Formats: sequence, structure tokens, C-alpha cells
Amino acid sequence: MTIASPRSPAAPRKRSRHVRLALVGATAFTLAACRDEDVPSAAFPTLDACLEAAAGPGTWVTEESCESGFGEALEAHVETAPRYDDQALCEAEHGGECMVEERPGGGGSVFLPLMAGYLLGNMLGGRGARAQPFYGRSSGGFATPGGTVLNRASGSTTLSPNAYNAGPSTRTAAPMTRATVGRTGGFGAARTATGARGFGG
Repeated sequence: MTIASPRSPAAPRKRSRHVRLALVGATAFTLAACRDEDVPSAAFPTLDACLEAAAGPGTWVTEESCESGFGEALEAHVETAPRYDDQALCEAEHGGECMVEERPGGGGSVFLPLMAGYLLGNMLGGRGARAQPFYGRSSGGFATPGGTVLNRASGSTTLSPNAYNAGPSTRTAAPMTRATVGRTGGFGAARTATGARGFGG
């Protein structure tokens, strides 16, 4: 009598194929879920503009989130603002006035733009508000040090939580030069991972 093998060679391959399909399906579901987790966000050119929005009806923005977000954006500005070795270059890159900063220990002067505003996000899971500064770009629009590009300096939209990740520290890094700008395209040009966003009123 011939006894059939309890496991035919085809069985593991079939199960393996089903496992692979299940994993692919799970990965697609995870990616979709991540896309669905964008957070309510708003851009403000000033703290006063944020406070004015907070006083209006039907908004998630509060006076507390405006003030704490502005403070967080200022801290990020000090740490991550784009810095240049030439004032004229800084002003050309950002379309406005730049301030001078003396580096400690006789490290010379660098120039950084003033904030054009700040981006405020209502984090999920009760994590409060997060904020990032943004600056004008020579090519138009605005960008945060972390690479989020905005079409306008005010309005609301939804953004990935990654838009609130801090940019690289520039406090002790070599300042950008005309050669650097020419090679990289300037501030915001090579760091647009989150893409340009238009803001509604």
C-alpha cells in the first residue's frame, strides 16, 4: 500500500505565497493609515495673527497654542535658521532684511533672515501643538528649515507630522556661500520632502 506523504511539496509554496500576499496587504494598509494621520495645521505671519484666529469661532487654535508655538518656533529659529557668510546673499535668498550674528570665540559674523512666520500643528493623541519657523525663498513661497514648502504665509491645511521635525542645526555649521547656493539651488530647493502646500483662507 502506498502511503501518501502528510505534506506535499506544493503545500509550503502555497502557504508561503499566501503569507507574502498578506504581508503586502498589511504594508499597504499601514501606508494608507500613515497618510490618513495628517494633522490640522495653520500658518501665521505673526503671533498677533495667530491670536486673532484663536479668538474666532470654529477653530482648534487656542491662545495657549499660539503662544507656546511661537516660543517653540523662536527656539528652532535660533538653532536651525539658514546662515550665510554675506548679508547681501542672505537678503537676496529670503527677500528681506537679515540680521547679523557674532559667533562666539572670534568666529566672525554670519547673517540669518528674520522669521516670515510660523507653522502650527495640532498633534494627534493629545500631544499638544508643535511649531516650526518659516522663511521667504528667492524662488517664491516659504520654507521651514526641515524642508516643508508653503505657497502662502497664512491659512490652514493638513500636513504630515514630519513637517514639524526639526531641521539640522546651523549654529556652528559653516555658513552658506554663493558657491553653496549655486550648487544646491538655495534655501528650500533641495529639502522639499513634504512638498509644496497651498493654504486655504
